[in-house]
Amino acid sequence: MHYVDAVPLLHGADFGHAAYLAAAIATHGLIGYTLATVATDAPPAVGALAGVAADVDLLFPHAWPFPLVHRGVTHTPAVLLLALAALYVGGVGRDARTAVGLGYLSQLVVDSFTKSGVMWHYPIVPSSYGVALGIHSPAQTAAVWAVALGALVARRRSSAGSDPAERIHR
Repeated sequence: MHYVDAVPLLHGADFGHAAYLAAAIATHGLIGYTLATVATDAPPAVGALAGVAADVDLLFPHAWPFPLVHRGVTHTPAVLLLALAALYVGGVGRDARTAVGLGYLSQLVVDSFTKSGVMWHYPIVPSSYGVALGIHSPAQTAAVWAVALGALVARRRSSAGSDPAERIHR
């Protein structure tokens, strides 16, 4: 198997589609990073990684069956709940679990505003629900980035002068 065969959405993709995917993944990461920064004391990278975690399905081999496809099982609240339960049992702290939950959930919410949608009720109902608002279009993406970056700037200004060591130990 060639590497390209293991990446179904990139297989035979032109530069425009690859750029679209890169921008979408970067946007999911930025939203997760922002939510972790604004709402938790966890390292923001935790939220960023959680924000893109559902897209691990982009690496699934093309021949794999449903639900192991893009916008399949990894794009469901069921997987998020399993991940949060595993983190809890593993003794991971509340802030890190919150960052993971917010980051992962943010991807599901954003992807719900695409025509492909998300399987919110999987495994009970294996149907996707979405509203095609073009959330990954250039204009919508720019707006999401502006809001996220604005929130980061506001957070930075509000915490200016505070001791970074205090934030780490909370």
